Amino acid sequence: MVKLSANDRAQASVKTYDVKSSLEAEDKIAREAVKSKRRNRQVRLQANYNIMILKKKAKKLRNQERQKLREAHGEILYPKMEPRTIESMRVPDPTFEENLTEEQLEAEKNDETLDYFTNRYKPKLLITSPHFPSKTTRLFCREMLKVFPNSTLLYRKATPLHKVCTDAYKHGYSDVIDVFVPRKAKMPTSLIYAHLPEGPSIHFRLSGITFMKDIPDKFPGSVNNPELILTNFKTAQGRRLARLFAILFPSDPDFRKRQVVVFHNQRDFVFFRRYKYAFRKEGEKVVLKEVGPRFTLKNRKLLKGLPKFDNDNVEYEYNPHKFVKNKKLFAN
Repeated sequence: MVKLSANDRAQASVKTYDVKSSLEAEDKIAREAVKSKRRNRQVRLQANYNIMILKKKAKKLRNQERQKLREAHGEILYPKMEPRTIESMRVPDPTFEENLTEEQLEAEKNDETLDYFTNRYKPKLLITSPHFPSKTTRLFCREMLKVFPNSTLLYRKATPLHKVCTDAYKHGYSDVIDVFVPRKAKMPTSLIYAHLPEGPSIHFRLSGITFMKDIPDKFPGSVNNPELILTNFKTAQGRRLARLFAILFPSDPDFRKRQVVVFHNQRDFVFFRRYKYAFRKEGEKVVLKEVGPRFTLKNRKLLKGLPKFDNDNVEYEYNPHKFVKNKKLFAN
């Protein structure tokens, strides 16, 4: 393939920078398009390079011309054009909060998390991992102990997870988190969360793990009841997922420690962050310092009961072929 030299590019670009209007640019693009169909490869290459530069120049000139018309005639005649993004082209979901009444939103809360929100129990969490976990998996489990108050770490080895959940409920645990890592892998790849005694269970894909020691400019954390922030859980399934995250933490945060745990949902990816905050002046400025760890969760499967992976137990399963255009989402 013939490549343009720096001199050829300079000669090609000279023809395009003297354009003064978008109409003139479109006219030159049409002329260069004729040249781009000639048999000479060098001429075709230079013409295509000219077209590329002219299209950029025409776009910039159109924006400038529209801005001048907007200033002269106002926003009503020439409004700002909204870009076409994935969010703007989303399929509307009937379960958004603005589409439901207050009675329907209250009825949603009568689920498996009702006992927690009526202060009938305090969460007690069991963190576990199967087989012989790697060094990084053990480190991640120990850091999870610092994130969740009133939690215990126990390696289950080859014991089935549903049996661990049954025994954990007998010993007073309310939830189980299983950090899974393949036998030949180092980093954990998935996380299974089971609410006791009857579920539901959620299978997350785990990625983007950054340990506390690897976070730049970090701040030392403490094991206490943190404040909880859940953002961008808009659909009915998303609000249910947010409530399941909420029941992992005690409902009486320690405000003096000024520690915040954030679950932020963006296009069905849940980003976990933990911060410490401080006030520089009385009620004016707040400084955030990340504590860690940080990781990302992607919901793969939602089960009705305890984690037995059969078809009758599946309530939701991620299908990459169904949502290939990313216009319909699960949690937001």
